[in-house]
Amino acid sequence: MAKGFRISMDMAAKIAILIMALLAAAPVVSASMTEISVENLTGESDVIAIGEIKEVESGWNLWRTMIYTYSTLSVEKYIKGGEGAETLTIITEGGTVGESSVWAEDVPVFTKNETVLVFLKRAGREFSVVGWVQGKYIVKNGEVSDLKGEKTTLNDFLRLIGDTMPAPDIATPTKTQDAPGFEAILGFLGLLAVHRLSVK
Repeated sequence: MAKGFRISMDMAAKIAILIMALLAAAPVVSASMTEISVENLTGESDVIAIGEIKEVESGWNLWRTMIYTYSTLSVEKYIKGGEGAETLTIITEGGTVGESSVWAEDVPVFTKNETVLVFLKRAGREFSVVGWVQGKYIVKNGEVSDLKGEKTTLNDFLRLIGDTMPAPDIATPTKTQDAPGFEAILGFLGLLAVHRLSVK
């Protein structure tokens, strides 16, 4: 009877480990995470870029209370923002250092040599991913895949992002001020106003 109990405990342990492994591998949004639209991802992002992950390194924070992973993105194209930098560093919670591992729920995981489209927010010198795992898309063979595995063509996805981006607020005033003779017109109107006052 004791032997039978030991076997059932071993079986339960194996089932528990299997369930944990399946849950860790499944790229799904947790029940606590609210789904974010592409429009909201776009609006909240400082930078949207497409590129290839060149390096992935994890390290402890200063107090050794948390492990962070630093993924180097070699930028192929900026869709929004960006200052022309060839590489960006994406910081995410969790990772593995030696025999120590930290897993963080709903955090995107980057793999070396994968091509991604990412929605990013400035976090000091690094960038965090907007919308957690929802802000990372895999780009392959001209298609974009979200975390559920649903695919759309890259061109259609870029068009969707473009349609949700507002036109720059300063576009019209800048064009007006850059027009030839703008200062001269203002000066002429000022002189005309002074002349009318003096005539009265």
